[in-house]
Amino acid sequence: MRTIKVSTRDLLFALTSRMPDTSHYLDTETGEVVPVFSFNRDRILAMVKVNPERYVRIAPQSPGRALEMMKRFAGTVTRPALRERLEAALREDHSFRQFRTVLRESPIEYRRWQRFRTDTMTQALRMRLKQRDIELELVTDED
Repeated sequence: MRTIKVSTRDLLFALTSRMPDTSHYLDTETGEVVPVFSFNRDRILAMVKVNPERYVRIAPQSPGRALEMMKRFAGTVTRPALRERLEAALREDHSFRQFRTVLRESPIEYRRWQRFRTDTMTQALRMRLKQRDIELELVTDED
């Protein structure tokens, strides 16, 4: 199995971006997350068509799945008061923002949330890559 290094920031952006007329592919040779916009669409899609085994489309996560992920994380919080505040935030308007605001008050849980979110969001892509005998290694911009 070979390993490709991929920018955590770029991959999470692709997995959360729901900009109209935009999509992303992962280049399995370089680890680059390739954005597809209206101005480069024809060129990128031609590259994908010529070498489809090299590129994997990155499908963005739906808002419903994101909400479910936050609910699952809230259920793992062991401090009852914090867990209750997170669950309450998820019932409010602007629940995504409220959830993050509550979590930022607890830096340790916020870091745990970031790891949980990254692991959960990349799980399906990791399985797809494993079928191609590729392992995904996420790297930060500092790496």
